[in-house]
Amino acid sequence: MMLSRYLIKSFVVRFLALLFGLVVFLQTLDLLAQANVVLEGGGPPAASLFRYVILRMPSLIETVAPLAALLGALTAFAVLATNSEIIAMRAAGRSVLSLVGGLSAVGLTFAVMLFVFSDRVVVNANTELEEWRDNGFKTTVEEPVTGENSWLTEGNTIIRVGKIQRGGEVLRDLRLFRLGENAEVVDIVSIRLAIWENGKWSTFEPHRVGGTVPAETPVAWETNMRPEHFARFANQAPNQLSLNALQEYVGESSMGSRPGYFYSTWIQQKIAGPLALALMPLLAGIAAFAHHRQGSSVMAVVWGITFGFMFVVIDNILLAMGQFGSLPPAVAAWLPIALFATVGFWIVFNFENTGART
Repeated sequence: MMLSRYLIKSFVVRFLALLFGLVVFLQTLDLLAQANVVLEGGGPPAASLFRYVILRMPSLIETVAPLAALLGALTAFAVLATNSEIIAMRAAGRSVLSLVGGLSAVGLTFAVMLFVFSDRVVVNANTELEEWRDNGFKTTVEEPVTGENSWLTEGNTIIRVGKIQRGGEVLRDLRLFRLGENAEVVDIVSIRLAIWENGKWSTFEPHRVGGTVPAETPVAWETNMRPEHFARFANQAPNQLSLNALQEYVGESSMGSRPGYFYSTWIQQKIAGPLALALMPLLAGIAAFAHHRQGSSVMAVVWGITFGFMFVVIDNILLAMGQFGSLPPAVAAWLPIALFATVGFWIVFNFENTGART
């Protein structure tokens, strides 16, 4: 029990220290690059820069957390191996798998915390930062045109909105394309203006401009979309949407500006992404059991980092393929985790059963 506490403490301390250091380093570089743009907004210099740092930091924490977990586990294992502490642990009856598994369990705890942090804090910070950026980093908020020529979908209707104003309460130059059973356009309706009032949309000058629907059929726009849907769907990227918000983009009554598989991929990624924190200690396990003579422990750390960056590259490639519909969303999000977990378990299992020297 004491050995487990010692190893976990070694990992946690290094993880938190590296996370803090990496965030401060990247935040400093980012602030140096963006300071002039932020100050051009005309707000109080110190307050504006401080606000930018506060809004940018959550996204940086989310980005570098897996890297900090990898480096924390690698350095913890490498130091223990160099000081022959791993040998002492194994002599006390601890298996390779139990040593690595303990850190992966801690990583899983951090993964749950990262998921909650991402869904509740990062999303809100990203949204506020992008709104502030769109307003030119000004302290006074001007009434913006939220979106121009925005395309959205609701069920079997494709909606083009010329301009979205007043937080989505005023829509100008709408055009509705209703699709038939074979995805053919059966009705095209043009609406000059739509205004949200008394909990419903009031439309002005709606008229049919194409399609196969008989001309005498009444022109009507029946929708479940509210102003916040238009304001949100027009501009926001997936990193500005919570898991619950993303779920509104998929299903039979899906809404959004992109295909359903794009949002399905990000739903899966929202869940799978934080699990990298549990995977990184597994990939770092090789550093604890490699030969550390003649500097090979350093090479073990290098190989561990290489595995980590390979995971990041493959994860991003498959995520892009999922967004473009080349892979099923679940495969795009979960395949990197499954693949590298298998490789990591194979490595530690090999060390366990072949009696590899440490």
